[in-house]
Amino acid sequence: MAASYAYWVLHRQMPAEYKTLEVVLNKISKGNNFGKQPLAFMIVAGTHSSQLAYERGLCKADKCDFFAQLNPFNSYKNGWDELMRQGYAIGDINGWATSSGTIMIPRPAFRAYGNDIDYISCTVAHEIAHVRLSHIFKQSYHENHDLNEMNKKDKDLANLKKSREFELQADREAATMLAKAGYKGRICLKDIDFMYRSTGDGSATEPDSSHPGYDDRRKAMLANYIALEKNPPKPENPSNRYFQYDKKDNLLLFIPK
Repeated sequence: MAASYAYWVLHRQMPAEYKTLEVVLNKISKGNNFGKQPLAFMIVAGTHSSQLAYERGLCKADKCDFFAQLNPFNSYKNGWDELMRQGYAIGDINGWATSSGTIMIPRPAFRAYGNDIDYISCTVAHEIAHVRLSHIFKQSYHENHDLNEMNKKDKDLANLKKSREFELQADREAATMLAKAGYKGRICLKDIDFMYRSTGDGSATEPDSSHPGYDDRRKAMLANYIALEKNPPKPENPSNRYFQYDKKDNLLLFIPK
């Protein structure tokens, strides 16, 4: 009872984005078993904040992740607040995951999605899929075992090709997870349309890109939904879990019992 009351007190202090995230995770977890690995969710400033930091000379190219991962609910009083304000205003939909189970969703994604819980669910499920499928480890293993004999240029292109394959796999897994959880229709196909239009990205698949282009990603997701409709996946026994929010660490923990 005391633990429940303590969480209720913390829940009242949670930013609206974390409350939305909690609703999404409760909905996705119905029909899905996430196993024993805890998942940690962190709402961050986002990649537009890191781009603005680069433009101001605060970091070197490809060395600005620190600014993307700033806590947007903190006040830093050194000019970074304005970076985050502008990043929130012009930022868009994305997310990323670590091998340890920490998933980062930029605060601007919640602004871009508005109240559309289903679309947010696709993005969150996509990142959960990367963790569940051990994509970061598999990418590293592929690079260090399968591509060892290649020259650097060919190795980089092969590594990016594998990354694109993993992105499509995470898309498929996300759609399957949501189907198991009872989401109706081709929701993640609609999310791809919304996301690419929101980001203004109409690019084709390029050999030097880590992600597929719009047409290839949409085509793959459509094929996946056609397969799911022919053979609907069976729901799993959902994980028994509880949430733990830490304001200081800016983390919402999803912990299996």
